[in-house]
Amino acid sequence: MTLRDSAASGNRLAALRDLRDVLADQIMLCESPRDLAALSRQLTDVLQQIDAATPAKPKGDAVDEITARRAARGAGATTGQARSGKGAS
Repeated sequence: MTLRDSAASGNRLAALRDLRDVLADQIMLCESPRDLAALSRQLTDVLQQIDAATPAKPKGDAVDEITARRAARGAGATTGQARSGKGAS
């Protein structure tokens, strides 16, 4: 989708993302320090607007957090028997 299409669609987030890409392309081609500064300011502003318009990812509940912690530390490294002292000689 082009910037014109996303702007016409009324989808603000899509238009901001397309504008971000256009600004990044222009920055890469820019040879004027004055224009580079202006484009960089605009890109920074657009990135902030994208962050503000992007819906927050829902946080999980306590069970999700426990599951993530177990996965991170390698669940199964210790078994219930070893932890309770059963089965250990």
